[in-house]
This record gives sequence, structure tokens and C-alpha cells, in this order.
Amino acid sequence: MILKFIQRLLLAAACLMASGHGGANAAPYITAAIHWPNGKAQFFLNDGNYLRFDIPSNRVDAGYPKPINDNTWPGMGRYARQISAAFNGPGGKAFFFLSSGHYLRYDIAADRVDPGYPKLVDDNSWPGLERYRTTLFGALNWKGNRVQLFLSDGSYLRYDLTQNRVEEGYPKPINNQTWPGLQPYAAHLAGMVNWDNNKAYIFLDDNRYLRYDIGADRVDDGYPKAVNDANWPGMGNSFGRRAMP
Repeated sequence: MILKFIQRLLLAAACLMASGHGGANAAPYITAAIHWPNGKAQFFLNDGNYLRFDIPSNRVDAGYPKPINDNTWPGMGRYARQISAAFNGPGGKAFFFLSSGHYLRYDIAADRVDPGYPKLVDDNSWPGLERYRTTLFGALNWKGNRVQLFLSDGSYLRYDLTQNRVEEGYPKPINNQTWPGLQPYAAHLAGMVNWDNNKAYIFLDDNRYLRYDIGADRVDDGYPKAVNDANWPGMGNSFGRRAMP
């Protein structure tokens, strides 16, 4: 299995090379997603942009996508293309893991990265995570104040935010016993978000997505589906296309 880390490096290289004659940029895809206050969800793209989705109206807010910079996300601008995972933590903080093995702590109320970040993911800050810090490619808030952390080798960790540590017995493989219906897509997981309605949305790096039923503990029937305006109103301008040179 080719590690997703290598896949993303190759994709980034292809995008850089595509500016020449006859090239075409690969379509952007969601690398991280997070639930946000006031009925919003934030979606971060590998091209350095983001989308803000309004959950009650079920559509992307007007004016998006926008660039991730120090005006839209104070303190995050230089890391716009490094965001590999995001989740909600305690105390009104959001956490962003970076492909470099570092992380940012974002104060949601103050709307800025906290002073002193990024910091390296190590066993002092995240007990049990240090050895996986450059292979974290997905984070999903979960019941019981836990976070599911997905790795590029097709395995996952479960992190207990209350105890502040990786739980015993992890990592485990992503298969039909641990994540029913997810195994065929284990090498293609990208952004993911808990919708707080007993459903989680898991986005793939080919611009499809899965809907996972948390209570039933399985992928819903009929998935994956395409990320487009029919399924995600307002996202059509960002996905499912290739930019002309």
C-alpha cells in the first residue's frame, strides 16, 4: 500500500508542475473539517483555501472559498497548505495537526492561534502520539469526549481527551470489524467532521464522501457519493473540476 503521505507529496508536485503548457491542476480536495459555533462547519482544502458551510441552510456561505491567511485565520496563514487534521478540543479550543508533525491551538472566541504555536506533537503534549506525528491525516470528534485519529498506513488511534492520552490497544487497523464499510477507502481518507446529529461525514481524496452512522456504527447504504452542488450546495465551484493552465 502506498502511504497517503507519499500520495499527497506526489499530488502537490503534480500541481506545481501543472503550470506549464498542456498541464492541468488536480481538483482540490478537503484535507480537514471541523464543526464551528453558530451552526457552521469549516472545510480546509489542500490548495490553501477554505469553505464555510451553514448547517441550518445546508449550503456554503456566499463568498467562499476564501484563502486561508492571517486575515481570515489569524496566525494560520503560513500553514495554509499544511493542515492535515482538525478537531474540537476542550475549553473552546480547536486543534489543527500539520503535515510537518506540529500542531496549532486555535482560540475560537478570540478568533486567533494562541501565542507560542505551532508546537511539536510529542508525548509530553499528546501522550502516545509522538511516533505518529507525521502520519496523522484525519481527526474526528467522537462520543465520550474522544477523538478518532486516522493514520496514513490504514490504521487509527482513539484519543481520550478527558484522560489526555491515546487509549490502550491502539493503533488498530481500519477494517470491517473496527469501521464497518470503511475498509475499501482506508488509503483515501481526508477531511472528516462529526455533524452532531449522530452522523459523521468522511471525505475522500478523490472528492467523494461517506456518511457514517455513529449509533449503528457503519457506513450508510448508498455511499460513497460525489462532492458536488447536489449533495453539498455551493461546493461545485471548488470540486469536481480541473483548472485550465
